[in-house]
Amino acid sequence: MTVSNRNLGRHYQKAHSKRASSFSQNKTGAEQPSRPRNRHSRKLLFYGLLGTCIILISIVAGQIISTNTVRIHIQPQLSVLIEGVPLTVPSGIGTNQSLWKDHSLDQYGVAGHSPFTTRDTSGMIHVDSNTFRNFTLQEFLDVWGETVDSHQVVGNQVPQGASSCIVVNGRLSLETRDVVLTDNEKITVEIIRGSCSYLS
Repeated sequence: MTVSNRNLGRHYQKAHSKRASSFSQNKTGAEQPSRPRNRHSRKLLFYGLLGTCIILISIVAGQIISTNTVRIHIQPQLSVLIEGVPLTVPSGIGTNQSLWKDHSLDQYGVAGHSPFTTRDTSGMIHVDSNTFRNFTLQEFLDVWGETVDSHQVVGNQVPQGASSCIVVNGRLSLETRDVVLTDNEKITVEIIRGSCSYLS
């Protein structure tokens, strides 16, 4: 006849109370082999979570390093002339909020800055980007919040009989969007009496 463990345990508790404790100890001892399995599972879970955390931290750190690595650093020079009178290019373009109007290119900047900045009033444009791409004079003007076209030059209206001109390294350019910024490039935007052809 087969006796179940439950019935055997009850019988021991009723008839052999002294031996019941040894029975329960034997039963506990019989269950002990499952503990190493639980420990092994916990270790696997711990190391799995640790590995996942390390991978995630590495990915995030890689992205942070990538976005804060300068891959382009160029310094074109911008001059603004209004009928022969120099106009100061202000310091703080791309860093001072009042001189940082367009944020559409901020993803290319380093350390949360615009990719275009001016650090003094010399007209030197600092282009610092975390990505290799071409940047244009129009994009710089957008960040500054100024316009250069046939009607105005940096907030100055072009009077009748005068012209708005863009000169890049001694050559006339028609559109600010066509001017790709390069290192040591000399750019002049100006209003002159007469035609821009006088500058060529």
